[in-house]
Amino acid sequence: MRIAIVGGGILGLMAGRALASTGHVVTLLETGQTGREASWASAGIIAARAPWTTTATGKLQSISADLWSPFAEELGAETGIDIEFRMNGCFYPAFNDDEARALERDARDAARLGLTLEFASGPTLRAAEPALGPAIVAGLMGPGGNVENRRLVRALDVAARRAGVTIQTGVHVESISQHGGILAGVRTNDGSSIDADVVVIAAGAWSSAIDGVVNRPRVVPQRGQILAVRGASPPLRRVVMKADDPYLVPRLDGRIIVGATREFVGFDRSTTAGGVAWLLGSAVEMIPGLARAEIAEIWTGFRPVSVDGTPVIGETELRGLFYCTGHGPSGISPAPATIALLTALVEERRPPLDPTVFSPRRFPA
Repeated sequence: MRIAIVGGGILGLMAGRALASTGHVVTLLETGQTGREASWASAGIIAARAPWTTTATGKLQSISADLWSPFAEELGAETGIDIEFRMNGCFYPAFNDDEARALERDARDAARLGLTLEFASGPTLRAAEPALGPAIVAGLMGPGGNVENRRLVRALDVAARRAGVTIQTGVHVESISQHGGILAGVRTNDGSSIDADVVVIAAGAWSSAIDGVVNRPRVVPQRGQILAVRGASPPLRRVVMKADDPYLVPRLDGRIIVGATREFVGFDRSTTAGGVAWLLGSAVEMIPGLARAEIAEIWTGFRPVSVDGTPVIGETELRGLFYCTGHGPSGISPAPATIALLTALVEERRPPLDPTVFSPRRFPA
């Protein structure tokens, strides 16, 4: 089949590589440079398998947890690029006794479902993570990790091209074209047409801007302000995660990624004093050594958030037109399962999980 993929982020590149590898003729169309939007702005957190999860995204993450290691190994062999995938663990902090008791219960519940989460406090906690400050009284340590997302982008660009994907950058797709109700391909802003039997829209926060789609899924941008610091002492060993607080992600080069705000302000790329102050203030409270660290970089990105919070993966009412977007703040972690689901649907194979909840057809006209 002739397949056009609209969007050159991590999901678009992964889809292109996978589909070209099974013999399809794949053209990937990207407005700017591949991987330079949400994929470049990400922290690259890889969530662990969560057997208790009930959310659609959580199920994708659980399946992906078993796929990430072989995928990273394959990508390294194909490209020679180390994407710094490592399961260095995740840490979930408690700031008071009530939170500590809740985490202790979580550890017991997880053990009954076969997942090891170690509850730690006192000297055990300080030995495990010497960088933690006194504001954190206890925590859970469990599986998980991260990948260097910018290296991942570069590796996927190389791998997709080697698989046979034709990548065209600087091409802005404006609409889907069809003849007599049958998908014909896409039209670009310069008036040209690209013929295709299948079109996959993986344009991130811009996915809803492409015309010619009936019952177009609504995906909106969520701005994330994020920064990197360098030179923290003692170093952080694990990814630190807590709902509604900044996450902290240690990199192999000594940087720590601190992110991210979750703001619905349209496509405003501003970094704000309030956003940066919140990130730094919360981070220093958790890791006091960050107060002496150098700020290496500050940036923003736009996460694609679907209006119901569930990723949009699957075929629309127009046969051959697929979406792969809407993952919100968690796009990299569930990526392998997302692509396994998408490619199975495109190739009409049995999907790895029930695709109904992800279907673009769930949105009303």
